[in-house]
Amino acid sequence: MYKLFIKTALLVFITFVFGSCATAQAESPVDPLRVGVAPYYPPIIFKQDGNIAGVEVDLAHRLAKELGKQVKFVEIRRQELIPKLLARKTDIIMSGMSITQARAIRVNFSDQYLRSGLMPMMRFKDAAKYDSNESIKQGFLGIGVVAGTTSEVYARNNFPKAHRITAFPKAGDGAIALKDRTIDIFVHDAPSIMWLVSENETHLTSHWETFNTEDLAWGVRRDDQELLDQVNGILKNWKNDGTLNKMLLKWLPAKYLEHFN
Repeated sequence: MYKLFIKTALLVFITFVFGSCATAQAESPVDPLRVGVAPYYPPIIFKQDGNIAGVEVDLAHRLAKELGKQVKFVEIRRQELIPKLLARKTDIIMSGMSITQARAIRVNFSDQYLRSGLMPMMRFKDAAKYDSNESIKQGFLGIGVVAGTTSEVYARNNFPKAHRITAFPKAGDGAIALKDRTIDIFVHDAPSIMWLVSENETHLTSHWETFNTEDLAWGVRRDDQELLDQVNGILKNWKNDGTLNKMLLKWLPAKYLEHFN
């Protein structure tokens, strides 16, 4: 009787152990949140000491955590952010993308997380000549922008007298071109202009007036309504409990947020 009991107990133990192993093997790990980024837009998303950093990085880590996922950043050229999303190479674009009607044809945008606008940057010595956005728009100037962004579209539509519009791969190139005197004005999103002026304060400046107002948001595939709803729900909570503002203040001046938001 005792031997029968031992055999039965051993059989139950073996069944439990191997059954648990089989269950564990059957459970696949949770897929990471694949975040498409073009890290050339300080302080929103950029490279710092060789690592991706900025507003979007902090927000992506927090978003993935609340979704119960790990985050995986996928570096992509800005022009390829939407095509790679549509090709299912990424799950969401978090790269300082402005909401536009043209982009909204292909992707669904989340609620906006930051209000911004395009702002000019010029050499410190030239600030008195370009004391208003209207004088810049009507000037016979060399204008620099970032390729494939709303700054390029805006400049080509609103600077009729510009003798040349040069599109650069990244914002930092515009600062270099200004200091080298190969352009007269560089136009980009306000957070980036502020950051670049801060890095080059002895050479570059701005008059801190935006040409327009733009909303920054995240892009998801149009057939991924579930993710969009989750993201908007999390974003709403962040806005209500102050989490979003606290995270933005790590990278942006308080006066900026007071002005735009």
